[in-house]
Amino acid sequence: MSKVVIRKQTEYDIEKITKTIEEFLLILSNNNISNLIKQDANVFIKLNCVSAQDPKTGIITHPVVLESCVKILKRYTNNIIIGDNPATKDILACLRKANMMDIVKKYDLKIINPEDRIVIKTNNYKSYKSFNVSREIIASDVIINLPKIKTHSLAYMTVAEKNFFGLIYGLEKAGWHSQTSNPLQFGEAMNDLYSALLQNHKGPIINIADGIIGLEGEGPGTSGITKKADLMIASLDAVSLDKVACMVCHLDLKRLFITNIALERKLGDNNIEIDGDLDEFKDLYFLAPREAMSNKGLKLIQHKVFRNILLEHPVINHDKCIRCGECVKICPPKTMNFNREDKNSFPNMTKKDCIRCWCCMEICPQNAISKSKKPIIGKIAFKIKL
Repeated sequence: MSKVVIRKQTEYDIEKITKTIEEFLLILSNNNISNLIKQDANVFIKLNCVSAQDPKTGIITHPVVLESCVKILKRYTNNIIIGDNPATKDILACLRKANMMDIVKKYDLKIINPEDRIVIKTNNYKSYKSFNVSREIIASDVIINLPKIKTHSLAYMTVAEKNFFGLIYGLEKAGWHSQTSNPLQFGEAMNDLYSALLQNHKGPIINIADGIIGLEGEGPGTSGITKKADLMIASLDAVSLDKVACMVCHLDLKRLFITNIALERKLGDNNIEIDGDLDEFKDLYFLAPREAMSNKGLKLIQHKVFRNILLEHPVINHDKCIRCGECVKICPPKTMNFNREDKNSFPNMTKKDCIRCWCCMEICPQNAISKSKKPIIGKIAFKIKL
């Protein structure tokens, strides 16, 4: 049985959040935090910092949550590394934008070296057996995973498990989407990676999800809607945490396909003990991504022809676009193109080759990319609950 702890938390007050995180750790460690974090342990804090964003958006780890964790960890160790593997930006640029560099200096923290990588393998795989990942994460004694609670246009909802996609270096993430060009294939590959993490990291993984401010609708990037949800959730089991987060936000568990695949493959525990008052969140409802699909629909759009006649495609708002080219860099099938030298040119795409991964929408710093209107055939199909 896995334990998931949930608490109401209404503001980014460092004393209150430190108290909440300490309570999480005590409950998960049977009232002895040193059971989880040994003296002088090497700790890696895995941020949710995939792009350079303001923490007020609800897209990235909030600096107050990071500092609260560090304050507690410093009682046990000075060996703390923080980081993520952003898709297109340098990690330092992301930390500066997130107001985290002052925390790095104040507590003398080490920042991840994205070039320091190692190959890890799993024997429980469906698509990929080996992965080139950040060595410092795998080599740590303890991982503290700090995801946000967000809806996701591709994955429906992402919290703890999906945050480990950040094990993969930068633009190599785009290659994943190109090779797993439909959501179910991506879900299997994500669980291959999670399986490899569980088999190769020998210490505890402590997942602490922040939903004080989260994201709903067309997340996980700037197209999502900031949501004040007033909750934090913690567990040693990322899969169980994700399932409880979905329940608490009143989203549809049947559409949480990454988590459902994990449970089918025995990568998480279906038997969950919840520590917390769920009635405090009875009125919490997250807006789901538009027209999220059932497994039947997900299987259908594995085929390119059905993707093109059923699904929306990315549309670029030229009034908002700053011509930074981030969408072109991240596009997995390289269907997005851009003539930067032409000052009147904006990024554009070949719609028939788009795999609908929505990486461009996630990475856009200006919320300049949105979904088109759904094709008429798609509207009819979704009325019959595809």
